[in-house]
Amino acid sequence: MTQGKHKGLRNPRLSVDYFPLISIIIPVFNTESYLPACLNSILNQRFHDIEIVLVDDGSTDGSGELCEEYSLIDPRIVCIHQENKGVSAARNCGLDKAHGMYIWFCDSDDTLVDGSLEAIAASIRDESPLMVVFPVDQVNDDGERIGYIPAPKVSADINEGPLQLGDRLYPVSRVFQRAIALDERFDTSLSLLEDRDFAYRVTWRAAGRIAVIDKPLYRYLITRCDSAVNGSSVERYCDAVRVQENILLNEERLGHVMPAFEQFCSFAIKTYSMLMCSDIERKRAIHLRNTLIKYGHYSKLLGMGLRVKFLLIRYCPVLFSVLARLHHLNAGVDDLGSTVIEESSTCKRFRQ
Repeated sequence: MTQGKHKGLRNPRLSVDYFPLISIIIPVFNTESYLPACLNSILNQRFHDIEIVLVDDGSTDGSGELCEEYSLIDPRIVCIHQENKGVSAARNCGLDKAHGMYIWFCDSDDTLVDGSLEAIAASIRDESPLMVVFPVDQVNDDGERIGYIPAPKVSADINEGPLQLGDRLYPVSRVFQRAIALDERFDTSLSLLEDRDFAYRVTWRAAGRIAVIDKPLYRYLITRCDSAVNGSSVERYCDAVRVQENILLNEERLGHVMPAFEQFCSFAIKTYSMLMCSDIERKRAIHLRNTLIKYGHYSKLLGMGLRVKFLLIRYCPVLFSVLARLHHLNAGVDDLGSTVIEESSTCKRFRQ
């Protein structure tokens, strides 16, 4: 099937008045070998009051045709095709088209744990939450568990946000009421931490009405990828620093400087280290250093290791640059950060 034959929304068999409990939004880009397992793990669930919104983001490997085939198999599947715009634009498109009371963003190379939809539906029925969160298993291509994303702590306090509860802010680890995200969208100018940015904003809106399920409901595929320092990757990190800074500024306004400041510093210092090991223009490094120094009055809140790095950048930037380059040559730049909450040296196979 050629791309020209499947533009726009497809699947006329479902009424426009169909409002399922959960809409599962799946961006699809060149994951032909993974997509069947993903969709089968959803369609084989015992809970059926769902809608699956597949957004084919300009795939060139046959993924788009697979989306069409599955939409013919099950009327709950809505198939959308668009030119390649990136995962954030695809998620935004899915959010615009979804009809469900609740939204779950899934990735097309991941799978649901058997019984996950039943567990989520039961939690919604019993607690009427604005959001349901749960742990996530990280797996490799062989299906072996190689990591674990824990669920946040339970809280009914509207003044406790996601960072205070230890939320890792992965969109796939939460199902939320569509009503709290009507005016929220992913920032399409970002290619790193855009999911953290969105999840943070939506999760704060649900504060005090979040249900926690204490067992993994999702299997998140990660694979090793090239972690070499290059212009493109460093620029992505530089752009993403503002996500961490915006979170810090909001947490500061709410009286919660930590752990937001620690996470901001960890990510910004890692990015500064990458800049020191790259050939990117020095203006970015100067700007990032000035951004860090601006928050110097909070440096005493940092743990010893991160504080030493912060103080070196502030008072001895040349020495920090030399140490960063030496460390990069001997160990790799990925270790220069600290407690950075993002994918660092692993990546989603279908990252766009």
